[in-house]
Order: sequence, then C-alpha cells, then structure tokens
Amino acid sequence: MGTNPAIRVKGMSQVRYNFIWDKEIRHYAYSPKSQKEVDDIFRTQGKLYKTMYFSVWLEEDKPKKKTSKKTQPVAEELVLS
Repeated sequence: MGTNPAIRVKGMSQVRYNFIWDKEIRHYAYSPKSQKEVDDIFRTQGKLYKTMYFSVWLEEDKPKKKTSKKTQPVAEELVLS
C-alpha cells in the first residue's frame, strides 16, 4: 500500500545502482550481477559518498555434499549502512 523506499547510488563508472529496502535484514540492499559491479560500488566508498558505507550480506550456507573443487564464497547482496 505504501511506496517501496530506494536509494540510487552512482558508482565510480557513473552507473547507477538501485538499493531497495529489505525488511528481512532491515537495510537497503542491492544484488550485484557481476564482480565488476561489486568492485565499482566498493570503490565509491569514501570517495563519492563520504558518509555512506557498504557491507556484504552472505546468506547462511546450507549443508552441501562434499566436492573436490575449492570455490570462493560469492556475495549474495550488498548492504548500504
């Protein structure tokens, strides 16, 4: 019934990212589509926006079958705090 609050953040590459309020974690969040977007957003911290800080929200891992390949964890969402 109300509006969906959002914050538009401009990256160093001038691309705009739409951080939307997430009720579950009670912060503004953005789900990046690539590592390039993650790098672009984190480079803005302290440069374009002096008082805006970003953190990473990782969902809890579910028990998985053991695999022989080593993989790095991937950020599920970027959180604006």
